Formats: sequence, structure tokens, C-alpha cells
Amino acid sequence: MEKIPESLEQKLAFLPEAPGVYLWKNKEGEVIYVGKAQVLKHRIRSYLTGTHDIKTSALVKHIADLDYIITNSNHEAFLLEATLIKLHKPKYNINLKDDKRYPFVRITLNEPFPRAFVTRDLVKDGSRYFGPYTESRYLRTTMRNLEWILPLRTCSRTIPADEIKYKRACINYQLGKCSAPCIGKISVEEYDKIVKRALAFFSGKYQEVADEIRSEMLAYSKEMRFEEAARARDRLLAIERVQKRQTVVYTDDRSADILGIYIEESIGVCVVLRMQSGAIVNSESYHMSNVEGSSEAKVLAIFMQLYYSVRDELPGEIMLPLEPEGFEELNQWLGDRLILPQRGERSRLLAMAKGNAFHLAEEKKLAHMRRANRTIQPIQELKEKLGLPKLPRKMVCMDISTIQGTDTVSSAVFFENGKPRKKFYRHFIIRSIDRQDDYAALQETLVRFLDEVKKDEAMLPDLFVIDGGKGQLGACLEVLKDSEYPDIPIISIAKRAEEVFLPDQSESIILPRSSTSLRLLINIRDEAHRFAISFHRARRSKRTLVSQLEDIKGIGKQTKFLLLKELGSVDQIAEASMEELMKIKGIGKKTATRIREHFDHLEDQDAGTHPEES
Repeated sequence: MEKIPESLEQKLAFLPEAPGVYLWKNKEGEVIYVGKAQVLKHRIRSYLTGTHDIKTSALVKHIADLDYIITNSNHEAFLLEATLIKLHKPKYNINLKDDKRYPFVRITLNEPFPRAFVTRDLVKDGSRYFGPYTESRYLRTTMRNLEWILPLRTCSRTIPADEIKYKRACINYQLGKCSAPCIGKISVEEYDKIVKRALAFFSGKYQEVADEIRSEMLAYSKEMRFEEAARARDRLLAIERVQKRQTVVYTDDRSADILGIYIEESIGVCVVLRMQSGAIVNSESYHMSNVEGSSEAKVLAIFMQLYYSVRDELPGEIMLPLEPEGFEELNQWLGDRLILPQRGERSRLLAMAKGNAFHLAEEKKLAHMRRANRTIQPIQELKEKLGLPKLPRKMVCMDISTIQGTDTVSSAVFFENGKPRKKFYRHFIIRSIDRQDDYAALQETLVRFLDEVKKDEAMLPDLFVIDGGKGQLGACLEVLKDSEYPDIPIISIAKRAEEVFLPDQSESIILPRSSTSLRLLINIRDEAHRFAISFHRARRSKRTLVSQLEDIKGIGKQTKFLLLKELGSVDQIAEASMEELMKIKGIGKKTATRIREHFDHLEDQDAGTHPEES
């Protein structure tokens, strides 16, 4: 990767310090690698720094984009990684993962005396599955320890409910690890109690199972059955060592959308975790605009309408973190698929979705702050370099434009937070002088701008900037001191070497050419110069047009105004016929004749002039 794309660079700036799964993509948008991380921020950034082996170097060369999903734990990240690898079959993951499924605990509820054992194959035969578990060796050890706590059979014998088919039990019965239904040592009803306890245990209802065993232990103690009480105590200790279960993957073929939402001020994010065949296969995020002041219920309802109106297929169920506005109508529209889980596995998945929405909202907020920092940095730097009393958020720069003292005009441009605020731009025709005098012209400009400030206090700046040197600064400082605003800071910036002059300082300040504060001053100075020159050119052009009409004898200002208004330019007036001129209201035959004779005379003069004579 020669250069990090801007879109990827923005994602890298806000990586979370959380576990999860990341998906590297190439420029075609294909997933080329899926990985997991305990800390996404550190792992993802490691790809873009330092040296790598041959395979990783080849991967990095093709990286163009990134997606990631935050998980509740490293354990979930591990499982989700495998799911996404199976789904996307990324080029650079082929030799890293085998194709084995993670183990589950299977309880065969379709049998009179259900079995409990570890399997990697999910069969739709009425069995209940719990898992998957990432550490199969630890799972098998746990199962061996739990065999005598929950003495379900593990053998493959076919045992009918109403007859004793076998004469001898296996060794597990002798060891106390099986209740031996095969030789009639336990009834279907009693065995069913053990099955229910096992289902509760593997469903995460550890406290329920522990309470039952604790009651048994106390009962045994009261009855002086100390050996059985000790066994119950050991069962309690074993329950405390329950192994972690996974909620990222379900054990059935359900499809579902898990929705998360987070709103803070003007930022709103909705996340959809998409589950297919019991596994989360994708995370989609959407930023919602204009959410300020709206409730989560309202935003969620609008999002669902927008999102599901374009979905080709609907999932089996849609898990919601809260009840959206118009719940009944939405539920009817979506085929009664909406559910509002309050506890259990679904609740944990909703928490994961909300966590992802929260992170994306924080990312958005940080992006806003970074953009704001780009704006505030030059202003902050200017305050520090020039020793200003406050941040110069509002700045006004003034400039003069003239040609040897004729048509002198001035401009005052207004910047707020480093950006032009053209609503507050002003230009002035300088009337107090009839010669070239930049000092006097700037003084008149400042006086007249301060008059504008009196009309609208929003135009009051935090800093005046004068285009010029020490002389121009001194002239404007005199005006400012005698005004109602003597405390507004004022500086000047000279064109040569970009020197900055401050009042009462003999030496200029030279800002580094690379500094953002100098760039801001140059921007506002150049904008004032552009605005002044544009106005000056317009004035000169207008004066030239009017002067050509001044030579027509017998017509006044009102007639000249009507001619320009109706015909648009002096050239159009010169080409107009008598009839066209007389159509203009207020111009009769006599006036039209004078205008026509004037321009006919000019044409005759031009026709009699030869190039060599001119």
C-alpha cells in the first residue's frame, strides 16, 4: 500500500480499544483478510507500521479499506472471526484456519433417556445444543467433572422407556457418573429431573441449579448423611467453575436482525447486526441526520421504515432495544417479527449492537472535534503568538484600491472561526480625499465600518487586521482610540516577508511560514485585496461608460440612466435606431436625434482615421 486512502485514514484515527473482528478489503471492496484482536486499535495499526513476513507484506500491498465489529469479549471475537472466514473465504486466510466446527454440548431430548455428550455436528432431530465452545479440551474436562454431578448417560445404547433391555450397566454407573437407566436403576420421571437440571445449567441458570443442590446439601446435613452432603458441596464448587458460553453464535438456523441505536445531541447512529443460520455475519451502520431533540423511539421508527422498505428479504425476527413509535403498525408491516428482549442471550446481543452504535457515535463526534480543531488551531496559535487577550474568532481585514488617487475604494472583509462571513463584508467609496493617501483612506474605512458595527453588534470583531506596515497601523490606531471600541486589538501585516506589526512594538513579528496562524492572516489579507480590487474595477468600468454619455449635449442624468437601464450598455445605445430610441419612455424625437447625431459623428471620425495617423 503506497499511500493510505483518506477514507481508511479516517477510520484508523478512531479505532476502538476493544476486542473484536476486523476485515481488510481491497480496492474492489472484496474481503481479503479477517482477523480478531484483543485490542482492535493496536492490532489493526500494526499492519501499517514496521516490517512483516512475506504473506503479511503481500496482504498490506492490497489493503484499501477496513471494516470491524466490536464484540463483548475476546472469546466472542474468536468465534465471530471463524464465522466470517467461512462466509467470505478471504484470500489471505486460506491457510490460517482449518474447517472444523467448534464443539457443542448435545442433549438428545428425542430419546426417553436423553444422552449428554460433546459433538461438532448439528443434527435437526429435536436435540438441544449448547455452545459453541472454543477450548474443546477444557470442555471435555468439564464434562468429565460434571458427569457425576448431572449423571446423564453418555453411551449410544437404545433404551426404551417401558422395558429393561440390558442386564449389566457400564463402568460409569459403578463410578457414580451415570444413573443406569439401561438396567432400570432410575425411572423416566426421576431421570427427567436430571435432564431439566442439565438444561438449566447449560442455559446459564447456574444459580437455579446451585440453589437446588444447596437445598439438598442442607437436607443431607440435617439427616446426618454427611457423605452425600460432601458430594453436594463438591457439586456447588464445580458449578462455580462453569465455563464460558458463547452468545455470538446460536445453535439453531434462526435468522435475525439485532438493532442498536445511540443518540447524543446532533449525532445519531443505528446499527444492524445481521444473523444468518444462527451466526452474526455482518454489521451495518447508518448515521442519522437531524436527530437533535428527537427521542430514540422516534429515530428508531424512522430508521426502520427507511431500512426495511428497501430490504429484499426479512429475517425471522427483529430484535429491538426499545419500543419504537408506532410499534403496532411497524410490527404489522414487518409481519409480526418484532421482539423486545429483556434478558438472556438476545439481551446480550442487543447490548453488543448498542455498544457498536455508541462507538460509531463517538467516532463521529471525534471527527467533528478534529474538524473543529483544524479551524481553532490557527486561531489559538494567533492568540498565543501575538499575545491577544482572547481568541480572535471574529476578524476584520481592511484594504485600499486606487490608481494614482482616482476612484479610491476600500474593502472590509469579515472572517469567523477562520471562514469568510460574506454577510458582513463591506466596501466603501472613499470621499474624504482627492489624492492618493492610504493612511486617510484606511482611517475613513475604519470609521465607516465602526458605524456599521453600531447598527449590528454581531459585526464587532475580536481583531482588526490592516493590510500594510507600521504607518497604516498607526493611522488606524488613532481612529480606534477615539472610538467607542478602543480595546479591540489591531495589527497590520506587510506584504514583504509577511511581517506582523503590533501597536507599541518597534520590532515586527515574523511568523513561521509553515504556521497555520500565518496562513490564516494571508488568507484574510488576500481576500480583502480581492474584494477591494473587484469593487475598484467595477467602479472604473461604470465611470468609463458614463463618461461616454457625458459628451452628448442636451441630455441629463435621468435620460442617461434610462438609456443604460433599457439598452444595457453604451455600445447598444450607439447601435440603436431612431425608432428604438423613441420607444424608451421619456425620450422624444428631438432627444433621439441628438443621441443619433452624436454617435454618427463619432463613427465618421473613426472612419477618417488611418492606422498610420493614429
